[in-house]
Amino acid sequence: MKRHLIRRIFCLLLCACLLPGGMSARAAAAAAKPALVTLADAVSLPEGPEIVSDYAVLIEARSGAILYDKNARERSAPASITKIMTALLIMENCDLNETVFFSYRACHELASGSSTISRTEGEEMSVLDCLYALLVASANEVAQALAEHLSGSIEAFVGRMNERAEELGCVNTHFANPHGTPDPDHYTCAYDMALILRQAVQYDRLKEIMGTGKYQIAPTNKHSEITYLRSKHPLVTDYFGKKYEGAVAGKTGHTSEALNTLATYAVRGGLDLICVVLHADGATVVGDDSAALFGYGFENFFRTNMQARAAESASPGQAFLGSDILDLDSVGGCYVTLPNGTSVDELTSSIHYGSTDAAKDQVAVKEYALNGVVLASLPLKVDPVTAKLPITPEIHQEPSTKEILRTKHLGLALIYWIIIGGSLVVLGLLSLLIWGIIRLFRQEKRLEERSKRSLSRMDAQEKNEFF
Repeated sequence: MKRHLIRRIFCLLLCACLLPGGMSARAAAAAAKPALVTLADAVSLPEGPEIVSDYAVLIEARSGAILYDKNARERSAPASITKIMTALLIMENCDLNETVFFSYRACHELASGSSTISRTEGEEMSVLDCLYALLVASANEVAQALAEHLSGSIEAFVGRMNERAEELGCVNTHFANPHGTPDPDHYTCAYDMALILRQAVQYDRLKEIMGTGKYQIAPTNKHSEITYLRSKHPLVTDYFGKKYEGAVAGKTGHTSEALNTLATYAVRGGLDLICVVLHADGATVVGDDSAALFGYGFENFFRTNMQARAAESASPGQAFLGSDILDLDSVGGCYVTLPNGTSVDELTSSIHYGSTDAAKDQVAVKEYALNGVVLASLPLKVDPVTAKLPITPEIHQEPSTKEILRTKHLGLALIYWIIIGGSLVVLGLLSLLIWGIIRLFRQEKRLEERSKRSLSRMDAQEKNEFF
């Protein structure tokens, strides 16, 4: 029985070690999955509102569920909501207290009619103040100064923007500048901008900045007066008298090509919603469209924390893998968003083995599906063996030389056995030496006797010959 138990422990530990490396194909397949879940593929959705904007998407931020889609993956110009990606890269890579230096290019190489706060060459501002100028006042020269600050050049920064978009799972985005002025190679889609904003609102400071209505920049080395900033976001602020209850953060955009664009994050009633609308003529139009979509989302959907639900329903000691030795436990959160009237009990679950993140000891994933469509994935890791076998670990400490010499063997300390052994070796060597001396002495004596006998015979022969 004991041997069988040890064999089970060894096999399970071996599986835990081999799965992360041996399932790279599954990990690659998981990485290829869409970043957002199309809820309409799994269940019928309530009828959405009619909106004016040509492109729109509404998602639940925590679960990643798409609740409304109007041409969401089709290409369109983003205008200044581009600056959300610029701000995200700065937040991820810079300290807010760093000093940004405004170059000649940052201040003067701007498209005609650009939105600015009139910075001049040689001016210095903190990264924090630059982010407020970027997101509240939509200052294009600040976008270029931040790009040069982080990457050394605007071109290098744009390269990082495109790399980050790919990492986030964007499907139809290519940036050509850090601010959103018209360019044939500068485009995105509502789906991609929702992904970018979803990542940006993970940072509380960015949410705070994007939700600020008014801000003051203190005098700088080139400006002796305070610079006043004001946001014109129709839902986050009351600029148009249409402030939306629950709207937390967002960014506006407008160019002659893109028309009006709007990205907004709102929280209410247990839902975190992100709405992106593109290509509508008028700031109030995109604001009204976004408000209608938020109303649709908050009134018709609910979100469930599957990790908490699993923990509440599990009996003590029960885990995701029914082993008496090792259990799989959850890593991180897992949320599902469903239309009102749909029961969470309709979801089916299954466990698939293979690493989703080897760095976090993830060896499997538990998937929740509705009508065959996976709506959420919960990463799993192996619990420590001590969780099931509370064995006090034996601490191995190398003994000192004195302790080794005092260790008894056959009733005697090792030091005495060493002395006895040494004495025997010395006695043996002395015996060999004495034996060798005696043998040499005997050989010399025999040679001497032989020599004497030879001389005696020779004398006798000489006497015989004489007579």
